[in-house]
Amino acid sequence: MTHGHDGGIDGFISSYRYMPEQNWGYVVLLNSDNSPQALESLNHLAIDFLSKDFSKPQMAAINLPASELKRFAGFYAPRAPRSQLFAFLDDLAGGTRIRVVNGKLTRSRLFGQPEPLLYVGKNLFRGEKEPEGTTVFFVTQSGDWAVAGGGIPYSERSSLALPFVRIALLSLCLFFMLTSLPYALFWLFLKLIGAMKDVRHLSVRVVPLSATLTLLIVPLCLMRLGGTQFGSFNVWTVGIFLGTFFFPLLSILGLILVLRVPKEEVHRAVRIHSLLVSSACCVLTGFLWSWHLLALRLWAP
Repeated sequence: MTHGHDGGIDGFISSYRYMPEQNWGYVVLLNSDNSPQALESLNHLAIDFLSKDFSKPQMAAINLPASELKRFAGFYAPRAPRSQLFAFLDDLAGGTRIRVVNGKLTRSRLFGQPEPLLYVGKNLFRGEKEPEGTTVFFVTQSGDWAVAGGGIPYSERSSLALPFVRIALLSLCLFFMLTSLPYALFWLFLKLIGAMKDVRHLSVRVVPLSATLTLLIVPLCLMRLGGTQFGSFNVWTVGIFLGTFFFPLLSILGLILVLRVPKEEVHRAVRIHSLLVSSACCVLTGFLWSWHLLALRLWAP
């Protein structure tokens, strides 16, 4: 791990290559690992530049019938995240789709364009511009297929429906939660003109809104963090802790309040909206719990 300050390298040694037969190698240093595509592109650029004076014989591609290639097809979910803090991103949009297109095996991101993979033998594949096989498929102890190499982290075959269900559910939850913000402005306007004097059970409105605002603190604090601040006790890491600590508490409290308040004492539209927002917050709490992101203490060892 290499750290720096004020624009220095605050990331790590992200990639290393050494070619003993050609007596050269290189190291790529990045200050962020949020873009595997960027690292892969840098690797290709470095190899192309350093090997421009060397011959690049490619391993001969072997033609396999589509029926044989289909056994490798499927969605492969990453099982070895490089960053535990942002591992949830792999659950949402990570993974690799392996498909047979026009009789050729292809790879792509969840929403990316397919790129051909050429079979070179023993479950080993290479890209069109690669000289040798870099992507290998193998059977796990559970008896299903896994893949690694060629820019693909260790991944196991999984259901393609799961990431789409997660994305759809989280998008719906975030939509309901964000609607509480303009709704709050409307309440504030009514409050200023004195139209809410006789309104009861304001907590049914305020608590779900507070949960949403509490969660919004987390990305704002994350954007201000950099370098060694991630692992130290400071105002931004404390903000992340407070946001991920109080959000689930307020989410559950909001749902309890809206379910317990008498129906005749709260406007129907207010009750339905608060129920949707509180339910969305509780669902998101479940996701954060599964990703180990509740009460997050970045300064803890």
